[in-house]
Amino acid sequence: MPLKRLLYKRICFCLFLMPLFSTGQTFRYNQYTTLNGLPVDNVYAAAQDGDGFMWFATDFGISKFDGYRFVNYYKKNGMANKAVTDIVYAGGDSCLFLSYPFTVQAIHADGKINTIIANATFSLQQIIRHNNSFYFYNRGVGNVGLYQNSKYKILNIDSLLGEKGLQIRSVFSLQKNGVGFCTNKGLYIQNIGQVKNYLPNEDVYFATYNSNNTITAVSNNKVVQSDAAFSFTKTNFSFPKDVAIYHMLQENDSTTWFRGIDKAIYRLQGNILMEMSEAMGLQNKLINKFFKDAVNNTWFCTDGAGVLLKKNNAFINYETKDGLSNNKVFQLLQYNGSLIIGTSNGINIKKGKTIEKLRLPKSALGLEYTHKLNLLQDKSIGICMAIGFQFGDDEKTAKGLIKHENIGGLTFTAFKGFAGWQQDSIYYIANSAIIIRLINNIIDSTYKLNPVGAKKVYDIGFYENKLWFGSDKGILFIDNGKMSKLDTINGQYLGEVFQFLNDKRGNLWIATENGLIVKRKDKFEFAPKSSSYIGNYCRAITEDNENKIWCATWDGIFVTDGINRTNYSTNNGVSSKTCNAILFNSVTGELYIGTDNGLCVIQKSKLLSTAGFSSVFIECMYSDSLKILTGASLNSYQTSLDFYFNVPYYNGNDEIQYEYKLDNGAWVAIVKPAFSISDIGSGKHTLSARAKLNGALLTKEDAVFSFTIKTPFYQTWWFWVIIALIFQGLLLWLFNKYNKKKRENKLAVQTQQAEYASLKQQAFTSLMNPHFIFNALNSVQYYVNRQDRLSANKYLSDFATLIRKSFDAAQKSFVTLDEELETIRLYLQLEKMRFPDKFDYNIHLSKAATDEDWMLPSMVLQPFLENAILHGLMPLEEKGQLTIEANAKENTLYITITDTGMGIKKSRALRSGSPHKSRGMQLIKERLELLSKLSKEPIQLTITELIPGANNPGTKISLSIPQEVYQVFQQQRKQS
Repeated sequence: MPLKRLLYKRICFCLFLMPLFSTGQTFRYNQYTTLNGLPVDNVYAAAQDGDGFMWFATDFGISKFDGYRFVNYYKKNGMANKAVTDIVYAGGDSCLFLSYPFTVQAIHADGKINTIIANATFSLQQIIRHNNSFYFYNRGVGNVGLYQNSKYKILNIDSLLGEKGLQIRSVFSLQKNGVGFCTNKGLYIQNIGQVKNYLPNEDVYFATYNSNNTITAVSNNKVVQSDAAFSFTKTNFSFPKDVAIYHMLQENDSTTWFRGIDKAIYRLQGNILMEMSEAMGLQNKLINKFFKDAVNNTWFCTDGAGVLLKKNNAFINYETKDGLSNNKVFQLLQYNGSLIIGTSNGINIKKGKTIEKLRLPKSALGLEYTHKLNLLQDKSIGICMAIGFQFGDDEKTAKGLIKHENIGGLTFTAFKGFAGWQQDSIYYIANSAIIIRLINNIIDSTYKLNPVGAKKVYDIGFYENKLWFGSDKGILFIDNGKMSKLDTINGQYLGEVFQFLNDKRGNLWIATENGLIVKRKDKFEFAPKSSSYIGNYCRAITEDNENKIWCATWDGIFVTDGINRTNYSTNNGVSSKTCNAILFNSVTGELYIGTDNGLCVIQKSKLLSTAGFSSVFIECMYSDSLKILTGASLNSYQTSLDFYFNVPYYNGNDEIQYEYKLDNGAWVAIVKPAFSISDIGSGKHTLSARAKLNGALLTKEDAVFSFTIKTPFYQTWWFWVIIALIFQGLLLWLFNKYNKKKRENKLAVQTQQAEYASLKQQAFTSLMNPHFIFNALNSVQYYVNRQDRLSANKYLSDFATLIRKSFDAAQKSFVTLDEELETIRLYLQLEKMRFPDKFDYNIHLSKAATDEDWMLPSMVLQPFLENAILHGLMPLEEKGQLTIEANAKENTLYITITDTGMGIKKSRALRSGSPHKSRGMQLIKERLELLSKLSKEPIQLTITELIPGANNPGTKISLSIPQEVYQVFQQQRKQS
């Protein structure tokens, strides 16, 4: 069977095993046998190590128990003999055990076994630990073995105790008060080298040292008890003469267990000595040894029935078989050391452990159903029967509204209503539709519930000098003869209000169907809630001696200090989730809970005390077969692991909840101590675990389990780097291809647009040529009329050359700098001949501009020169200057045109009334903008004043043309 399935079967068996009951109320136990994993049902002894694990000595090896699973160690693991007669905790991580008959061995937490004593000279059956020494003995012999400071020696009892003919019955430790030897001639105590016989001439079978520094012993079949000075007195308890008591255990101050040699099991509880074999179902079985663990649970090691565990349970439940009138308990009241219990079928009184039915005459008190119990000011017990009443004829009296009875030495005041309250001679009685105020048994006032929509009152409280009524519609008040209502607090609806409680610090606690509320001074607050609605349905409240508030709900009980909250329910031992009433007894420290399944009594000290261990123990398995140790390195395919948790806490191990988290993830809560994680990623991992008990941390620190899963090649970083590089390269290639195509398409469009702009400029220039030609012919006519044939011929020659070059440039988008400058020289010469007195011009070229054939857009400079002459220089009275400079730097051609004309602003002012708008400059700018889009660096054109602020500031035109524009243009022309 797979380990996981076997584990779950064992867990289920342990958790749901039907408890066996003795005739006493408090005895029940769990049983562990071979069905749960023990190697054999013959168990001789038990021990508990420092981590809380239980170790059992059996007839077939050693068994380690963590509360859920047994791990067994056999002869093949290093034991000298399979039979182990006794075992004790030896400190650290080890236990000492007797491998019958002549060997003492140690077993460690990891299961490693080593031999301490081999070949003892007499058979060893029993072992006890006294401080750091170990005594080995066998009943009926005169020698004792002592292992001390890693050395073994044999002690002769006659010589040790100073008397002849002694036989050992048993040995026990008195801690700092020495070692006790039970013999056939008395009880000897050896302490600091001194020996004293406290029961001379008596056959003392067994003795135990108690927590109150006293000794309980069995001498001549009689139970004897000492005081702290070891002065013994005989008790009234005797065993049959044929019963020899060979082992005993004091469970607590009132219970002691005795084991007889012949299948006899006795329990001394209070004043009752009872033979328990039949009650425990062990008629034909033998108890070998008792053991009390760190949390005061009692373990019974049996011969043939495995191990029995009697938990130190804080919960004791009483039902109808224990004397209750009915299991539905609704009300509780503490009165003169007794507990008054109100059920659906009458009232009971609990004195000590006895519950009796209190006979209430129906004629006097009405129905036996108890709706409310409270202690009135006159020290009588108020009972509200939840039955109606009738008014008298004058509506000032009511028939049988209040009745007083003395029953069983108790004084009762019975109200016909749901709630009653008394102060001096004033009574308030709440019925289903009305609240009545009585003074001296006369109705003084009536207050109807209808105006506020209420139909029932559950409780009446007094706080801040006024009465508070808990109703089915919130809290009611009577102010100036009128009824008012408080049904919401902090925006939350109260619903039914069941009880008020004034605590010792002056706060008011209110139990409602929507949770527990506390009023501190002028502020209402909701106490901490659980996630479920029903768990907050608070029916009753009480205050303990630590000023903590306990609340009975319809999903168990909880305790709060106003900030933190701890829950208890049926899995903790409460007899029912439906809890109706709760009361704390400050004298005994007990909590009483009225449930739908009887009365539950809780020892608060036991409930809140836990023996926490350092951390959770984590075990890891792969495929239910391979055990994984912490720090292990696993193969890449071992990504599914099974984890098992345990905290060896036996005081209700079914109450423990576990939480775990993998790496830095969130904490995950689990109920069973086993779970699986699949598809764990490669790399180093850390699993953390902790345990909780009743919502509070049980472990002192988180347990950590680390492991590493190797990374498969297809998950290694270098593999994915290569894949990423390939993928990135492919993406880059596709992206570049796409961008290249997109860029080519864009450049093609831009080239076409640039060519179109060039054509538009050329077309516009061609429109201007007739005007220019007309002016030129007028100039020729001027020279002919003056009979200046030389000037006329030169003008005609230059004009013809200019027309030819303009025609050639019009066929090109780009021309060289030399070609462009030659054309503008001809143009300037012609304009100079026309207007010799208006301007001079200069053309300057840097060496960088003449070293290469710089290319620039054709016919781009002439419009700027024409503007400078016609609009800048011609309007001047004096002679102006026109300068053209060309320079080159870092693959960019820089051209600057300056004139000393009237400037941009004056020129615009003179032309402001003219209807003519110049299109030449606009076309040039559009063309340059389109050409700029072909390169990363655009063509830059700036037009500014040459001398800002002067009367005639002139104009400066700066033009930078990157050579990339021409290169890209030519490339696109070739591709298209």
